[in-house]
Amino acid sequence: MNNFLYLIPTLFTVGNMLCGFFSIILSIENKFLYSGWAILIGILLDGFDGAVARLKSVTSVFGIEFDSLADFISFCVAPMVLVYKIFLYSYGTSGILLAFFYVLFGGLRLAKYNEKAYKIQLGQIEEPKKYVIEGLPTPASAGILVSLVLLFLSINDATLSKRKVVLLLAALPYLLNILPIIIVGLSILMVTKLQYMKFSKFRLDQKVTFKMFTIIVCGILLIFAYPETTIFLVFAIYILSGLVDYVIRFYKLKFHKRLIEKNE
Repeated sequence: MNNFLYLIPTLFTVGNMLCGFFSIILSIENKFLYSGWAILIGILLDGFDGAVARLKSVTSVFGIEFDSLADFISFCVAPMVLVYKIFLYSYGTSGILLAFFYVLFGGLRLAKYNEKAYKIQLGQIEEPKKYVIEGLPTPASAGILVSLVLLFLSINDATLSKRKVVLLLAALPYLLNILPIIIVGLSILMVTKLQYMKFSKFRLDQKVTFKMFTIIVCGILLIFAYPETTIFLVFAIYILSGLVDYVIRFYKLKFHKRLIEKNE
């Protein structure tokens, strides 16, 4: 019975890994739209595997390692294969190095996370009580890149024309022009100490408030109505939240120090 319980979250991880591998194959075959959606499905499955593991209380060292391997494929390698095939190939050797830079920092981010998880299990450090995680999670980094790809693909796709948001599409060419800067920025954010909300900390058996329920329902409806745009905005807001939080904490600390100096 216990082995079966361990198998449940592992199946979600296998699904995540399969999505990443399938995305790479689809990118090689130039089926970019399906490749992007495969990564997004992987992000969804990755969110469930940790939540299910905590619900069943079956977290393990094996689970942590296996999950990281799946994340490396789905959120580090697969997005860069997709982005390289569409955009970075035109940069030549620089494009290859840029793609590897992202993959390298994604791997470093996952290794750093695993090291902290081991220390928590060994009791060397305490698990953070807040719903936060240091550094930009790889699913969020992959999500913003994939959503940019989906927005780009929607420009000339007549079947997606009804789902366009003109203001965002007008800004898309500027975002694509600075894509190398965005990739470098995301790579660095993954290994920083910036704090981001860790949704996997929430439990499936946790009580959902009416406010949270309303937000979830509205989010789902927006994704169905404007999937590419909504997904991009969700990931963009999430990424910016870490930067805004850092600025707020920085000025709060600075203000606190001034008060202490003034009182002295």
